[in-house]
Amino acid sequence: MKMKKVLITGASGFIGGFLVEEAISRGLTVHSALRNSSNTEVLDGLDTKLIYWDFENVDNMANILRKGDYDYIIHNAGLTKAKAKEAFFKVNEQYLRNLVDAIRMADLKLDKFLFVSSLAAFGPADFQPENIVKENSVPHPVTNYGRSKLAAELYLIKQQDIPHNIIRPTAVYGPREYDLLTVYQSLGKHIEAYIGLTNQRLTFIYVKDLVRAMIDILFSDHEYKGYFISDGHTYSAQEMNVIVKRELKVKWTIPIKLPILLIKFLAFCNEKIANISGKYPPLNIEKVNELQARDWNCDISGLEKDISFVAEYNLDHGLKETIIWCKEQELV
Repeated sequence: MKMKKVLITGASGFIGGFLVEEAISRGLTVHSALRNSSNTEVLDGLDTKLIYWDFENVDNMANILRKGDYDYIIHNAGLTKAKAKEAFFKVNEQYLRNLVDAIRMADLKLDKFLFVSSLAAFGPADFQPENIVKENSVPHPVTNYGRSKLAAELYLIKQQDIPHNIIRPTAVYGPREYDLLTVYQSLGKHIEAYIGLTNQRLTFIYVKDLVRAMIDILFSDHEYKGYFISDGHTYSAQEMNVIVKRELKVKWTIPIKLPILLIKFLAFCNEKIANISGKYPPLNIEKVNELQARDWNCDISGLEKDISFVAEYNLDHGLKETIIWCKEQELV
């Protein structure tokens, strides 16, 4: 029997590398779609064919898709940090449109197209009447990243000739993820910083649970549905820090509460410096819009019902594995 074939975009990234591993382990023939400039280190040694293409060249993508004769496409590529709003919409919305055009041009009859969006497309639960983001919630993205992902979703939903699903992860963490690394390093230096003066309700999904769910959705009979994904729990920043301190064997810290106005000022200064250096800083205005949100709770009942999803990693288990990796890489 012919093995099913999947094309995964953004395969060289944090989620992409784990996704390729999971797809291979589930018996799929995996092709990894990359830009010419991509660092392929995470794919070294994996049984995947590297496909180099350009999202702006629809004809070339169509030729690749026609030759590949794929059963599935997972569109995982996306832009999470950028200075300009236009860059987010170009990569996160227009490139999706271009890919859909290429699928049609290639006359590719897919079993399933899976689009990796984000909880950011709907925004935090702060704006929801029940303080939880649900499938029928009115989206309220607070960043250009979220707004661009929402625009992409709204476009894809209308493409009824392409069987698809949308997955919206909350904060994804694990080995090879660097956004939370600054938190681990700060705690390792005995500095315990909190953003804002009130508590936050945070949600997380460990990368291995995420990619397992993604392949389960790909194989499922459910189509034209979107799913939020977290590990099913909510956490405070304090709870996360307790786990990190334990794993780093940090006995004491100096707790500091940073007002949002101060963080905004620092982000503003960072962006001005970035105009000179050309490197977009981790702490930027977009990031502050996320950090000042108080509640990121989301409803995962759709996943639980349709693919019997149960997270194997809670934050305690996932951070333990993540910190071990960070120590091995001498990052903390």
